[in-house]
Amino acid sequence: MQTSIPYKVTAIILASGKGLRYGQPKSEASIDGKLFSQKISASLLDAGIRDIVLADDEDTASPLDTLRAAVSKLETKPDFYLIFPVDHPFVSSETISILLGTAFQNPDCVIKPEFRGQRGHPIIIPSTLNIYAEAEAGLREIIRYSSIATVIVPVEDAGIMQNVNYLQDTV
Repeated sequence: MQTSIPYKVTAIILASGKGLRYGQPKSEASIDGKLFSQKISASLLDAGIRDIVLADDEDTASPLDTLRAAVSKLETKPDFYLIFPVDHPFVSSETISILLGTAFQNPDCVIKPEFRGQRGHPIIIPSTLNIYAEAEAGLREIIRYSSIATVIVPVEDAGIMQNVNYLQDTV
């Protein structure tokens, strides 16, 4: 289900964690012979996103630092960043397409998916959001204290909630 992409979107797969609970870095973890990042990339490509960055710099201290490092390396600034934690490999391309469509209708808003009343990942942020703002609690705090509105998108995809923390979470 490929979405027509009228804006430049860069997907950033956050994969810098050490995976201590999982037993190995999640950037090296796989399901059915495919790395989590490969599974996510396939869904992103199916949704029409071609600009995909794997942010797996283990020298960063937090997901926000990983995001900032990835953004600083981009040659061109997109209109949106689709922020995709590597430990959410079960999100469907249909959900990504729905989120993109909502972002394109609300280009100045943060887009967050919600499944049965619970928010999950990935999220889409406009590049106008200052990700370099001071924040002790990460991107969530930056979003909360910015003047950018948030649009919650109900989806029928439990994958947005499936955070793989332990090996048994993949079965």
